[in-house]
Amino acid sequence: MAIFMKTLSHLLFSVALLLIGGSCQQNTSKLTSKQPVKIEQLRLNLCHEPATMDPRKGGDIISSHMHFLLFEGLIKLNENGSLSLAQAESVDVSPDGKVYTFHLRNSNWSNGDPVTATDFEKSWKDILDPAFPSVNAHLLYPIINAEAAKKGLIPLSDVGIQAVDAKTLVVTLEHPTPYFLDLVAFCVFFPVNKQIDEANPDWAYDAGEHFVSNGPYRLKSWKHNNEIIAERNPMYWAKERVAADRIHLSMIDNAMTALQMFENGELDIIGNPLSPLPVDALPILNQKGVLKKKPIAGTTMVSFNTQKVPFTNANIRKAFAMAINREEIVSNITQLNEQIATNAIPPILKNNRNREFFKDNDFETAQKLFQIGLEELGINREDLKELTYHYTTNDLNNKIAQAIQQQISKVLGIKIKLEGMENKVFMDKLTKRDYLVAQALWVAQYSDQMNILERFKYKHNAKNYSEWENAEFIQLLDQSAFETGQKRLATLEKAEEIFLNEMPIAPIYHWEFSYMVQPYLNDVGLSPIGDIYFEDIDVAKNLRIHERIAAK
Repeated sequence: MAIFMKTLSHLLFSVALLLIGGSCQQNTSKLTSKQPVKIEQLRLNLCHEPATMDPRKGGDIISSHMHFLLFEGLIKLNENGSLSLAQAESVDVSPDGKVYTFHLRNSNWSNGDPVTATDFEKSWKDILDPAFPSVNAHLLYPIINAEAAKKGLIPLSDVGIQAVDAKTLVVTLEHPTPYFLDLVAFCVFFPVNKQIDEANPDWAYDAGEHFVSNGPYRLKSWKHNNEIIAERNPMYWAKERVAADRIHLSMIDNAMTALQMFENGELDIIGNPLSPLPVDALPILNQKGVLKKKPIAGTTMVSFNTQKVPFTNANIRKAFAMAINREEIVSNITQLNEQIATNAIPPILKNNRNREFFKDNDFETAQKLFQIGLEELGINREDLKELTYHYTTNDLNNKIAQAIQQQISKVLGIKIKLEGMENKVFMDKLTKRDYLVAQALWVAQYSDQMNILERFKYKHNAKNYSEWENAEFIQLLDQSAFETGQKRLATLEKAEEIFLNEMPIAPIYHWEFSYMVQPYLNDVGLSPIGDIYFEDIDVAKNLRIHERIAAK
């Protein structure tokens, strides 16, 4: 129970600092606004169309940011990694750490309907419906009977999610889950309006009277593949904290064009996570001192399909991983000197602990393991002629893929064929396991390292693109649920060690978001998992300082 009390104390401390909520004993305090300097319009760019505006169905980065813009859940993850109350006014946790009772504050949807516990119950149970398309259903599996319901083994009524009245949601877990409040802060746990969803199931496809939201903004207009306009939600419970009256999001997929728009004053913010900067422009922008960088829990990696030869063999996978020269990639291609990934978990999720589980560019070991793997498979190097390496086409990915192609050829003496494609097609290949080896990525969905590890707990998990599974790894993850503090961290690190010893993926580097902000604005707030706090962006208090910096 200690970990739960620690988590709740952390939660209460965050709330006290922000002066925006009650306590776990259901006491409430009045909202105190941060009194932002108001902005009429904030202009941003998206590198592509969001795949879905429905938070229950999200899976890509752009869609997630739209969900954080328009919707809000029970708990909020803050920039420093702490938690605060959002749609929940208070939270009670049972002594055994298995029952969470969320007491909702008085808040409304953008059409004036009250936000109810039933909205949350329906939204979460929809995700667990076997017929409902959601790549993130596994995030709800700590809830009792959730996984069995998703598999169609039991009815949804048996799942431990119950609205006992309009303002009380009771959630019962299979076993104690130390990171459950962090989990609930992710956008897949955001609600949709029950009545609207039942009456108009296609509400999320376009702006209009049926698109209602409960977050800081509401959807004003949406011209597909062109622009999105969001305006301040007058029904949002903390609307006084929202700085910009309107947010205009253009959709320009050319990074250089977007940069020129920023330089011409047509965009207020540019860069990760919404609109990446051109790779070739990064050195000079960094030299000028106008580039801002923040580490987040994201990783670029190589994913191996462990069900297809030759990557059925762990030694072949490890050989590929050790043949990669990560330092060369972050120095010459990404050019931001990110932390190379000789581990699976981004250090920001481990209090910046950065243990090295294998050596970067260990070409001698790579060659030895490759030969062992070939012998174990009973094949020769010459048999590996048609290894196609898939990736999403953009400037950065193209260059990383070409570098890895050259490194593999140099160290292992084999050629791989590169095949770039549009992101939607690429994700379809990963999801269907219709690939051999691919350049992929992940961004944590909640601020705990379990978010990375749990993806690989079972081979059938939607985001376990490698289809890898290990009994000891599963046992360690299960064990960690009953542990706290350093003991839990040690168990998870042992699981990470097993994971990287079998190498179903080859991590390359952990992310730093690079971006630029016009001098008349304050800096952008980013959570540890890379979410933008849109509502907090306001006008800089000392324009002269910013103008001097911009002039250098």
